[in-house]
Amino acid sequence: MNKIEKVIYDLVKTNPKLKNSIRDIYQGILSIVPKDKKVSDFNIHEREGFFYGFHDKIPWSKDNTMLLAQKYNIGDRDIKKEDEVEIGYFQGDDYTEFKSLCTTKSWNWTQGSMLQWIGEEDNIIFNFWNGDKNVARIIDKKGNLIKELGYPIGAVDKAGKYALSYSFERLNVGMYGYGYANENDSERDNPITRNSGLNLVDIEANTSNMLFSIDEIASLNPDDSMLGAYHFFTHCLFSPDGTRFFFLHRWYKKGKRLYSRMISSDLKGKSIHIFPTDGMVSHISWINNDKVIAYCNTKPYGDGYFIFKDLSPDFWQVGQDKYTSDGHPQYCPINNLIVTDTYPDRFSVRELSIYDYEENEKTIIAKLWSPNSRKNHIRCDLHPRWDRYGSMICFDSAHTGKRALCTVKISNGK
Repeated sequence: MNKIEKVIYDLVKTNPKLKNSIRDIYQGILSIVPKDKKVSDFNIHEREGFFYGFHDKIPWSKDNTMLLAQKYNIGDRDIKKEDEVEIGYFQGDDYTEFKSLCTTKSWNWTQGSMLQWIGEEDNIIFNFWNGDKNVARIIDKKGNLIKELGYPIGAVDKAGKYALSYSFERLNVGMYGYGYANENDSERDNPITRNSGLNLVDIEANTSNMLFSIDEIASLNPDDSMLGAYHFFTHCLFSPDGTRFFFLHRWYKKGKRLYSRMISSDLKGKSIHIFPTDGMVSHISWINNDKVIAYCNTKPYGDGYFIFKDLSPDFWQVGQDKYTSDGHPQYCPINNLIVTDTYPDRFSVRELSIYDYEENEKTIIAKLWSPNSRKNHIRCDLHPRWDRYGSMICFDSAHTGKRALCTVKISNGK
């Protein structure tokens, strides 16, 4: 954003309807300006008809030879109960051969089916509608069913021992398009409930333990904006060593802005830490076991990227002269770099970049056009993800005119 756009954004960001209307008109007027659909010095490989999902998971197998993907068979529209995506992975030279394994009806455009690798044997876990409720299934690389968990999952620890689960039905109320078309949650419409919360799933035992309820977290250091609001959880992720996790507690009132705060906890639901953000946290990544980077708002500095120390009031801003708008960061411990993106600018162009926060150096990988027809819950965010060696980036993009799973190699790596 330029300075004028930033001023206008700050004035209207608390009114989502007005903000979105101004954005759509502004981008619509500038859409007549001719522009390149792809600008990059790197070779980008596009796989149309496929996507992966969110930015907080790694789609590559442990040996980097397989790339998870979901194949869609519908146009850019709301997902219906009968709509399925194919679950599978790419392999071979440049990941050109797709192996389809099964299908699922528990998915959305933004986060897919929470598809991810699990454990040391490169098994695969994803959410699944079993005809009665949303659950999770674990399959092997040939598509054979290993186990069906009784709960949908949002994140899995590195060892494949535990998962975090919450209500995707509540999430679909709070942020439409982030849940699933198939629903079965009697507590879905309750603004605050003691019967739904964040659960720790023991994968081997196939049991679930509620760590804390919606009501318990909403009662923790409340403020006036929470009164009469609808509350829900989302965006959970284990720390690298699996001893802690963070999640977002979000709430809103009809017609008002969405509020968020970032919270961490141990696996017993104790040692809870509320990070010192101010009403807005969007996207987060662990840097190590006690530091996270988040795009958020803080009282001293406003919106930006900040690094926070877990279980501490300490934080500091990074990239303030490099990034002026929200993005989806993922940190790579191999190269110590952060890959991130932006939402569409005034010309409907998204930027993909890598950032060295220690040296404050930014490298633009690509600038990619984003079709105006893909708004809100059916939009195609880049959601960039590192491979296992820190040499390649995977992202979703619609710059060709069709949603595609893309990869770009940025170094020789391993």
